[in-house]
Amino acid sequence: MRFLEKITGVGITNQTPESTKRGILLSNQVGLVLFGLSGILLTLYLIYYPVNVVTFAIPFVGIFCLTSLVLNAIGLTSLSRIFISVFVPIAGIAFSIYAKKVTVASGFDVNYFTYRFVILAASILPAIMFSTREKLLLVGCLLFNLTVLVVYDPVHYYFGVGYAENGIDYRTYEFTNYVIIIAFFVELGALLFLKINLERADRKNQTLLAETRRTNELLNRQNAEIENQHSALQQQSEQLFNKQKQLTQAYELIEKQKKTLEGHNESLETELVHRNADLSEANSELIKYNNELRQFSYTISHNLRGPVASLLGLTHLIKTEELNDEAKEIFDHILSSSKRLDTIIKDLNKIIDIRNDIFRIRQKISLSYEIEQIKLILKNEIELHKLKLHVNFNELAYIYSVRPMIHSILYNLISNAIKYRAPERLLTLTIHALQDAEFYKIMIEDNGLGIDLTKHRDNIFKLYKRFHHHTEGKGIGLYLVKLQAEALGGSIEVESEMNKFTRFILTIRKPENIERQILYKENHATIFFDASINAVGVVWNGPISSKQYRETFLKCLEFVKAFNTVNYISDISNQGFVSTEDQQWMLTSIVPEAIHSGLRRICNVKPAYAAKESNEYIDKIRENLLKLGAQYEVFPSLYEATQWIQEENGKELLLLTLQDENNTGV
Repeated sequence: MRFLEKITGVGITNQTPESTKRGILLSNQVGLVLFGLSGILLTLYLIYYPVNVVTFAIPFVGIFCLTSLVLNAIGLTSLSRIFISVFVPIAGIAFSIYAKKVTVASGFDVNYFTYRFVILAASILPAIMFSTREKLLLVGCLLFNLTVLVVYDPVHYYFGVGYAENGIDYRTYEFTNYVIIIAFFVELGALLFLKINLERADRKNQTLLAETRRTNELLNRQNAEIENQHSALQQQSEQLFNKQKQLTQAYELIEKQKKTLEGHNESLETELVHRNADLSEANSELIKYNNELRQFSYTISHNLRGPVASLLGLTHLIKTEELNDEAKEIFDHILSSSKRLDTIIKDLNKIIDIRNDIFRIRQKISLSYEIEQIKLILKNEIELHKLKLHVNFNELAYIYSVRPMIHSILYNLISNAIKYRAPERLLTLTIHALQDAEFYKIMIEDNGLGIDLTKHRDNIFKLYKRFHHHTEGKGIGLYLVKLQAEALGGSIEVESEMNKFTRFILTIRKPENIERQILYKENHATIFFDASINAVGVVWNGPISSKQYRETFLKCLEFVKAFNTVNYISDISNQGFVSTEDQQWMLTSIVPEAIHSGLRRICNVKPAYAAKESNEYIDKIRENLLKLGAQYEVFPSLYEATQWIQEENGKELLLLTLQDENNTGV
């Protein structure tokens, strides 16, 4: 069997596709079968017929059928199948003609039909050799074999061995031809249908095999992953076991330490109770001393201002020209010491005010205006040292902040730049302002002596720290700048290079509320400051007493003066009744002083359905304000009053701009 498998497998290698393997096996097997059948046919011939040329030709034909094995061995697999498919019909018709020429007349009818049956049997071999996908080879070989069957008689007639010459009945022979053709198609049809079904089944099997192969590959990969995971889990399990062992040991150690700590805790609890009591007592003492210290600082700074002011006033009364040289020198020392003491007290007051957070209200500040005011204060120093000042407020002309603090910060930084200028070059100072969503940024850069940041970075903004000793100074200016910047929700940073430049970067947080900044709030009235329109406003919530009415107006007057505001809004929708005496007091005492302090626009807010007394009250206000030269309007809502003030502020700003342009010749 192994020998037979080896012979039928001639021409098949490991790289041969499955479909090609089947074709090779079939052609080899059919060749061997034909070889075997030729032997059987030879035996039958020897039994039934006398020895002749045909008898000796049969073994050679059988051996020639093994040509398919040779063709497969040299790789001509398609030619091998074509050979097997057409060789037998060709050999059959050739032997039929030759046999009829050489055999005797007796027995001719048997020999005549025998070859045709052999050709009929072999004519369907292409349906076995070729798949339905190999249509050209399949149909070609089938048509060739059918042609051999069809031309069987004409070929015999051509060679002079037709059935008519041998006395065979025509009707019988003709009917036999039809039967053979029908038998050909019956065999072919049955075989083709069988082959089609087998090929379909084979394709399904191939698909299933491919899917099974893919599934097996996937399962193999998954199994490999599972094995890897299993190995990893085993390692982790071993690690966990070791860690658990370590944890158990640690737990035992912790239990021991816990027992030890419990013993210590019992002894410490009593001590902690005593310590807490001591700390509470000490904390109370600290709070008390801190309050006393703050009160002492406040008292010292304020109580000393009077005597120092008196001392400075007395120095102005002394006629220095009547003093001798010694007395004049002593007087100069007294005057210098008094001025330094006055400056120290003022700085101390600033620090105390910042610490106590008295500056909460944000105002609209013109940076250009503040710089101009500082230039007036430092006029002598600026002219003396020929300061070149470059200002760029195109990106940020106004900010909302605390004006005294902004003024103080700018003054200290500019005066420091003048004080610590480089003697070998003219002082140049550049101020630039910009903003982002949350902060204002002001950068002040000079070309002065600079600061050695590697040595002094941590001490720049500390109290009484100085970095140049050739000029007078107390080391309090930058400390104040830092304190004020932080009080405004910002910071101050410095960049510097010795003898080249110093750049301070001031960052100030933008206020969240500038329209309704509460200055004073009681049940009967709320006073607010609107920085966007520079207005003090009051919303009344009556009924109100005479005392409440007058206290509120005095507060409003105080705030108008404090913030230099030119606008005032009073919402009297719910004010209630105001006596004639109180109205007269307000019109004769409050309004004139407010207008004298700079108030120029006043508006009331009241609904259209206000009482008759309210209208009379408004008429009196209007009459007095017209005499004093102030603008006055009444609106039904705070929104409309605010809009009117914005428009009037805009007109005033435009007028001032035009006047400046005319004054400068533009």
